[in-house]
Amino acid sequence: MLTPEQIETKLDRILLKVQKPGRYVGGELNSTVKNWDKAQTKVAFVFPDIYDIGVSNVGLKILYDQINQREDALAERAYAPWVDMEALMREHEIPLYSLESKQPLACFDIIGFTLPYETLYTNALNILDLAGIPVRSAGRNEKHPIIIAGGHSATNPEPMHAFIDAFAIGEGEEVIHDIVNVVQKYKKSNILFSREELLLALSQIPGVYVPKFYNTEYFEDGTVAHTLPTTPGVPKVVNKRIVARLLPPPLKFIVPNIEVIHNRVSVEIMRGCTRGCRFCQAGMITRPVRERSVQEIVDAADEAVRSTGFEELALMSLSSSDYTYINELVDAISKRFEGRKLSVNLPSLRIESVSVDLMNKLKQHRSAGFTLAPEAASERMRRIINKFIPDEDIINTTRDIYSRGWTTIKLYFMIGHPSETLEDVQAIVDLCRRVIDEGRKVAGWRIKLHAGVSTFVPKPQTPFQWVACDTREKYP
Repeated sequence: MLTPEQIETKLDRILLKVQKPGRYVGGELNSTVKNWDKAQTKVAFVFPDIYDIGVSNVGLKILYDQINQREDALAERAYAPWVDMEALMREHEIPLYSLESKQPLACFDIIGFTLPYETLYTNALNILDLAGIPVRSAGRNEKHPIIIAGGHSATNPEPMHAFIDAFAIGEGEEVIHDIVNVVQKYKKSNILFSREELLLALSQIPGVYVPKFYNTEYFEDGTVAHTLPTTPGVPKVVNKRIVARLLPPPLKFIVPNIEVIHNRVSVEIMRGCTRGCRFCQAGMITRPVRERSVQEIVDAADEAVRSTGFEELALMSLSSSDYTYINELVDAISKRFEGRKLSVNLPSLRIESVSVDLMNKLKQHRSAGFTLAPEAASERMRRIINKFIPDEDIINTTRDIYSRGWTTIKLYFMIGHPSETLEDVQAIVDLCRRVIDEGRKVAGWRIKLHAGVSTFVPKPQTPFQWVACDTREKYP
């Protein structure tokens, strides 16, 4: 296996041949580099997509911060290389490595994948292959890292059961410490142990599902009939982990080497949502609602902005308007950052005038755009997805936004909802035209409207989980 020094030597020969070499060199401001030899347990957190997307992932930032606060462990990061870099890595036999120390991933004790969406499944397998680790769990032995996975798409672990050693179901801030403690206990003992013994110990952790010890039966249509344990002492039901109180947010965000998708500070103001939109997995699986205090949010935002130099702050939640103290928070943010060149965003606002009022309070810090997500353009479809908003409310709210000085509005829609017709799709065009026409009446021709249209994907643990994806054949 190559040493970090050998990897760096090989990287010197190939980095100038790829797009955006900054994706692969590490050394970012606020990244954590600890003494490899002194850490009892080494954890590599992997976002199985390119650096430009993965470096902004909030969940990975939280876990990275949690492990690096421990004196007995270290956490480093890796991302999927772009196709040009992957080809050169395979040609020059460079295994996938961590950005902080350039250690091959195969040298870590634990590799933790975050899987926020299903399209990353195959990327995760490719990363294991790039790292020189057997793709299937059954092919690994005591010399290989323990492969764990978490994130929203891990709530349906079955598609990846043959490749992941253990799934962390639910929220990861606490369970990751339990996993590290168990692995550490086995690794530092002088007693020889089998990989199966370690996996069995992991299965005893609440919220950890180890597929090796379960068997899944299917109905004729391919849906799951039941999953039952095959080993004595393994829990019959694995309950998701929930953090009773949100832990302090990370404050020293990694400042990326290149321009990335979300170049900003993100502070989670609350977790959970009770709106009950039938397509929304996050709203279903992150309940109950838990909120941070106004003071904690403002202090965290201030410290994070100072430690990074970012010029944008996002106050994250699934439904910011539902935060109990939203008015006090907006007032406090406006006061704390008065006179500072900082753009403040409140994503996930409801389509109503109060949302415009809230953003108007941040006049000094607001961005040029305002984002709303009706999700469907016809009232009929909005009733079906349980996100009912009358058309007139959308028109009135967007008119109000334009009249108060915003020049750009983004509207997000989905196509492929259950029971959708071509008339419902046409309604997207019609609604956008109405928004533009009404906006021009109050703000003239300078206004802009961006419509984002994505495809509905049925998600596990939602009322729409058994709905089929639309096909091209449905719309001749």
